[in-house]
Amino acid sequence: MSELIINKYIINASIEEILTKVKSELTNGKLSYFKQKGDEIKVTCPHHNGGIEKNPDCYINTSKSGDLEYGYCHCFACGFSGRLSKFIGECFDEDETFGENWLTRNFGQSLITYEDDELYDFNLFQENNLSHSNETNKLNETILDTYQSWHPYLAKRGLSKGVCEKFKVKYDPSCECIIFPVWDENDKLYMLTKRSVKSKLFFIDTNKEKPLYLYNVVKKNNINEVTIVESQINCLTLWTWGIPSVALFGTGTKHQFDILNKSNIIHYYLCFDGDSAGDKGTARFLKNIRDDVFVDIILLPRGKDVNDLTENEFNNLKIISSDEWLRRDK
Repeated sequence: MSELIINKYIINASIEEILTKVKSELTNGKLSYFKQKGDEIKVTCPHHNGGIEKNPDCYINTSKSGDLEYGYCHCFACGFSGRLSKFIGECFDEDETFGENWLTRNFGQSLITYEDDELYDFNLFQENNLSHSNETNKLNETILDTYQSWHPYLAKRGLSKGVCEKFKVKYDPSCECIIFPVWDENDKLYMLTKRSVKSKLFFIDTNKEKPLYLYNVVKKNNINEVTIVESQINCLTLWTWGIPSVALFGTGTKHQFDILNKSNIIHYYLCFDGDSAGDKGTARFLKNIRDDVFVDIILLPRGKDVNDLTENEFNNLKIISSDEWLRRDK
């Protein structure tokens, strides 16, 4: 299924499913006919003749290839054209804004995106599409067997096959995304996140509390010195270099700090991105972490994250204490 994104929501349904829902709600006689024809759906045009036609000549594109946008409609009889949201608005005798709101209300799943490595909290996944175990909010690990084990994108990002196999990083060709399994602190599969290999879109289920990526490995192996980063890619980069790391999916939440403050970790190296958000994340971490642990800060170049550097460049970065960082922050 191709992706239709409206106002920071991904529409998690096929166009045929959407049209079926529209038709079930209409009371004005419009949308009396629609049928798949190759890469298009032939429909009655809602814009002329009161939406009633004997020979419909309106089409909605259902292919993500070609010149037309996915979900774009055009009527060859009257010239009406526009996005699916405009088409739906017309079906209800309303405008395009109504159509957008109808789509997001009925089928919208918010999504999370890393765009230029900035984190925005939106949601993608519908949990009922995933295989659950009997434990509440846990997934059955057999779902990982349905994905491919490797994609060249991982090598492009500098990740080793050994590390990706160790942490069961997969590839889903149906959506052209890398699949990252995420376990909770009790080593139970908690969620799957996705990273597109074609764009900078990153998807996560925000109906759940953000876990700590690979903290389960740290806990299981009783590792007490850990580097904290924002993203899973940065975390896997450090593990590729032999450096135990945990990712926060951003710069930390109360839930994550509660877990860390109960852990056996006694020394943290903070390595948030070299930008203002990273600076704020460092300040938040120092404010929320318990005061009987050591915290040092790895100073990344401005505008860079771990994955932008070579292993040698990373090893030569300056490291300062939390006290020194707080003094210079003032």
